[in-house]
Amino acid sequence: MTPDAILEVRELSKRFGGVHALEGVECIVPEGQVFAVIGPNGAGKTTFFNCLTGVTRPTTGSIRFQNRPLAGLPSHRIAEAGIARTWQTIRLFEHMTVLENVLVGCHTRGSTGFPGAILRLPSQRREERRLREAAMNHLQRLEIAHLAHRPVSSLPFLQQRRVELARALAAEPKLLLLDEPAAGLNTRETGQLGELILSIREQGLTVLLVEHDMSLVMEISDQVLVLDHGVPIAEGPPRQIQENEKVIAIYLGSEAL
Repeated sequence: MTPDAILEVRELSKRFGGVHALEGVECIVPEGQVFAVIGPNGAGKTTFFNCLTGVTRPTTGSIRFQNRPLAGLPSHRIAEAGIARTWQTIRLFEHMTVLENVLVGCHTRGSTGFPGAILRLPSQRREERRLREAAMNHLQRLEIAHLAHRPVSSLPFLQQRRVELARALAAEPKLLLLDEPAAGLNTRETGQLGELILSIREQGLTVLLVEHDMSLVMEISDQVLVLDHGVPIAEGPPRQIQENEKVIAIYLGSEAL
């Protein structure tokens, strides 16, 4: 792998029968950056995320994370390796509290086995306290600790987005995948989200972002990959992407010039 890369994807393809959802996708994601993947609807962005996280098995190609091959591994092994994600549509446990949802994200960092949990051994109780403290720290980081014991279903949309992000961060990932996190947010809320993503990057976490809001992408991204019908057509810094004629033609529109 490239020395400063945390993720390296080579010749990644995914076919569903005769449909080529991805074809020859390649990218190198440097550690500590915000790397965005953009493209029109049907470009293959979510399929790309699904391949990275084990939801979908690639047809061909390689995925290396911290120089470890990931292609074909089940999702829980990929999560244990240090990759967490959010989803385009919020997937929280609505019958649980905010804190309980975030504790779900901590499970990959627990070590107590089934017997310890059943017998309530001292080691299990210590671990439970540690995980609850870690979960509360993430809620404080996202300014929603005061909602810890509220049912997550009672929260407005933006707060639910923050809970989902806190749950992903609770897994202590090294690479965080955000799938259209600004969907459903207004301009002010999107600005707050951008500040939050930048603060996450400043704390050393690498972010891979799929997003339709081009203002957000161009403001916070270090590097942008553009897909069209599953095929990469451009990659580079935001300004370079804004000036790329192919990108303007298929996605951004002439106002981006």
